[in-house]
Amino acid sequence: MSPADPGPHPTPRPREPLGDPTLLRLLAAISALGPIATNLYLPALPDVRADFGATVAAVQTTFSISLVTFATGIMVWGPLSDRYGRRTAVITGLAIMIAGSLLNLTAPSLAWLIAGRGIQAFGTAAGLVVARAIVTDRFPADRIARTLAGLTMASVLGNALAPTAGGYLVAAFGWRSVFAVLVAAALVVAVAAWRGLPETHGHGGHPPRVRDMLATARMLLGEPLFVHCIVQSAVVYAIFFVFISLSPHIMVDALGRSGTEFGLYYLFIAVGYFLGNWSVGRLASPRGQHWMVSTGLTIQLVAAAAGLALVLMHVEHPLSIFIPMGVLAYGQGLTLPSVTASAVSLTRENVGVASSVIGFLPQLIGALALQGMGHFPTDTALPMMVFCAAVAVLGYVVVRFAPSFDVVRTQ
Repeated sequence: MSPADPGPHPTPRPREPLGDPTLLRLLAAISALGPIATNLYLPALPDVRADFGATVAAVQTTFSISLVTFATGIMVWGPLSDRYGRRTAVITGLAIMIAGSLLNLTAPSLAWLIAGRGIQAFGTAAGLVVARAIVTDRFPADRIARTLAGLTMASVLGNALAPTAGGYLVAAFGWRSVFAVLVAAALVVAVAAWRGLPETHGHGGHPPRVRDMLATARMLLGEPLFVHCIVQSAVVYAIFFVFISLSPHIMVDALGRSGTEFGLYYLFIAVGYFLGNWSVGRLASPRGQHWMVSTGLTIQLVAAAAGLALVLMHVEHPLSIFIPMGVLAYGQGLTLPSVTASAVSLTRENVGVASSVIGFLPQLIGALALQGMGHFPTDTALPMMVFCAAVAVLGYVVVRFAPSFDVVRTQ
């Protein structure tokens, strides 16, 4: 027996199946841990710098390392969950997150904090990837997009509220309290997963080998629909990453506002995306996923064009940027769950591989876009809005030539 072939996959231990609402609540909690862990920490950066006497660039490494390891985790956890089971992957990821958070809580130096942040983010990536795979295992094709939208809504809420909660924690108890809360939250979710999360991906005989999973990835990248899904996901991520990274600087440099105001105006983005995801649940069945994607991309284009027009007319107020971008976020909230559902529905046996590829490549493309746009000036919103409008045009044009996103998976 070769090292790549550990033998027959153990038969999942019989468990009392969870009802849909209970399962969805647990998956929502697992999915939301990643965004919460990221944004709860952001208000702590100045205190970490003061505590360790470090430079801004050095402290920023504690944030950038988490992005790198999270992206790496996206590629790793999907195939692992295909090979060893969803339940095992989720519980292992939560254990790694807890270990990283404990290291952060007790870090004696900045180097240890950087290491802990990387470990923590790698663990949280399991929640995003494996929760998607569990949804695809458990629910019929016509419910996947709606269910993914519900999970994304939980992540968006955590993403929107975590910075405010983190600020209160840091002010009241110091920056290490952030990690104490994350340890407690991860422990609660881990216990719930251990007690109630069913195994949804049992293989008869041998589990898929590494070379089989690589073959699946190559097969998917040869599917025109899967490539279109990657392109449209990359469009969404690129616009989002560029906007959230440049708009705080534009608030200060171009609009003369305090950087802290970004957190308040960001609610337009969070609410827009939340409502877009909510609409997927109401419109997916009667309209279909292709209609959802096309409509979302049209709204994204119109909103980006409106924002660019306001900048060209020299309307200088945060609302002239954040209202159009809030509408744009609504369109993205319609688009992304349907695109993801189509991508992961293309393969039944290796859903985790599809989930990893559709999670990793668009984020990588978005990160490259962010790096490139970082060289443009922020004393005007024009470069940012030109980028958003141009990429929105690309998404709108590409979808005209895309195959239908209404995938019917063979059960």
